[in-house]
Amino acid sequence: METRIKTPSRSRSCWCAAFLLLMTASAWGWSDHASLVWPLLRQQPALVARSVPAESLTQFLTAEQQAIAQTLENVEQWAIGNIEHYPPTPEALLWQNNAAPITARFLSAVRVNPRLSYSLYVGPSPERTAPMEDALPWSALSFLGGGDAQQASRYWAVEEGAPVSIAEVLATASDEPDLGMDIGLFEDNGTPFGKTYGFGLQPFGNPNLDYGSQAPFHMGFYHLDWLARVAQPDLLRTFPLWRIALFGELADMAFRTGHPYWGWRFLGWGLHYVGDLTQPYHATPLPGVGTLEALWSVLQGKTPELVQLVSNRHGVIESYQYQRLTAALSAGDWSAPLLRAVADHGDSEPLEYASFVMNLTQASVSAAGEFDAAIATHVPARFVSDPSFEWTGSGFESDLINIVQTERGETATSALDAAVAMQLMRFSSVASRWIARHKLSAEEVEEESPESEGMTANE
Repeated sequence: METRIKTPSRSRSCWCAAFLLLMTASAWGWSDHASLVWPLLRQQPALVARSVPAESLTQFLTAEQQAIAQTLENVEQWAIGNIEHYPPTPEALLWQNNAAPITARFLSAVRVNPRLSYSLYVGPSPERTAPMEDALPWSALSFLGGGDAQQASRYWAVEEGAPVSIAEVLATASDEPDLGMDIGLFEDNGTPFGKTYGFGLQPFGNPNLDYGSQAPFHMGFYHLDWLARVAQPDLLRTFPLWRIALFGELADMAFRTGHPYWGWRFLGWGLHYVGDLTQPYHATPLPGVGTLEALWSVLQGKTPELVQLVSNRHGVIESYQYQRLTAALSAGDWSAPLLRAVADHGDSEPLEYASFVMNLTQASVSAAGEFDAAIATHVPARFVSDPSFEWTGSGFESDLINIVQTERGETATSALDAAVAMQLMRFSSVASRWIARHKLSAEEVEEESPESEGMTANE
């Protein structure tokens, strides 16, 4: 792992301070991943109709200790050989067979936050009647405060052995990393596990804010220009590719060894990071800003203003997308353009981890400038073009759609829908390829007996 530079120059200090602001405001990716993926899952009736028995994490780990050991060792060696700046897992955390407590050891071995329960729960399909029992309170799911999208989510506890729809397992798990899985993992985050996980100091984001420390796991800056690489090399220390490979291989192992619930749940965890990287604001720090413009901002001391605008646009489009999608889902309007954008652009092409992630993040970077410009053009200027304004916590989030329609008209709404739809088409293509890592065989669909096909990382 690279050594942090202790004494940056004045211009580099300005650049770093600006990115500090950016990353603390950009901890979330697409809001409410479960709602985002439902139009796609709905196109695969077998995933919706077929159920698998819920299985506790402890039961799965106890049954497959040797397979877990081999899988984690394979992922570790692959990551060391294929991911630049990957911090190897400390020897003390490596998975060892027949050592207790088994669940705590696993959470340490995969280096996630151990404060979450990782219990059995599910969010029902938008087309299914909610269970009669009370929904779980947010505090039972996460130690974080949660934003509007998270607080509005509804999940219910599931008994071990109870049948659960594959689609519901996938959709629910795709939200799970935003519950705090990647919070507090760095040395300077003030957590006991962060001091042992080997990730070093937090490369960017504010370690003192709730969501700031997950940013390096949910953003992949794999295509930085020369200025960003020179001025802030810590931006290269991002880890979504590792998370994608880790959970992809764990899913494959779970399917091979007869644990379909954990196969689909791990696949859902990986889907979260895949989805995050299709969001342009998670693939490039300053969308629509060229190298010379960024350098000129640094020299003028105006980078924080530039970053504030990007941060506000990111937050605004997250609110817009969430409200438009959930309104269509609540109404059961599956013909709505944004839901069709997800539903109609699936792809079942096989994938490899590194090339898959590099290609999808390059597409996100390429789309970022036009996406950012559409937001700047069609959202009221006070929200997206005033660097003195802070969108997060402004109180305007819940009424954004009405404000855009009132002040900018239906033309603006149509233009924003079109801009979001373009991003959701890319999400659909890559998310479907991820889900297709495990294809239900005819025997699985007809007999409901779990079969699986293994797949290894080929790069």
